[in-house]
Amino acid sequence: MKYHFNEGAFDVPEYLDDRTVNVLAPQLGSAGLTIAITRDPLEGDESLQQFVDRQLKDLGRQVTKLEKGPQRPARLGGGNSAIEGFSFGVNYKQQGKLVHHIQAVFPMTPLRKVLSVTFSSPVAFTQENLQTVERVLTSFENY
Repeated sequence: MKYHFNEGAFDVPEYLDDRTVNVLAPQLGSAGLTIAITRDPLEGDESLQQFVDRQLKDLGRQVTKLEKGPQRPARLGGGNSAIEGFSFGVNYKQQGKLVHHIQAVFPMTPLRKVLSVTFSSPVAFTQENLQTVERVLTSFENY
């Protein structure tokens, strides 16, 4: 399925339904990742790293047992038009349940915004899930 939003489009697995403007959730009865796409402004002269640190600090106030995995380079799209950013895993407990995320963040210059793509799973990410994350991110088309 081709999923379009203001900044571009992704090729995403067919098991996802668009339930809101920015959230793609698995169809009823199917397993799979939930994908949330958000846009946030950078504050003042805030860097991408400072933005992530601020967001994680805010999240840490709302959940328990917050753990952030190592950061890795990430690319949104492919070829010469790819946008460079980074991704990282996050696990935490919310309402007694363990939540697993992979978050990829990308600067949207010159807009001074961050495009965040968050992949969520109720269980630990499998190799197939990780391949889906990579496939979705590289399928991005910038308009």
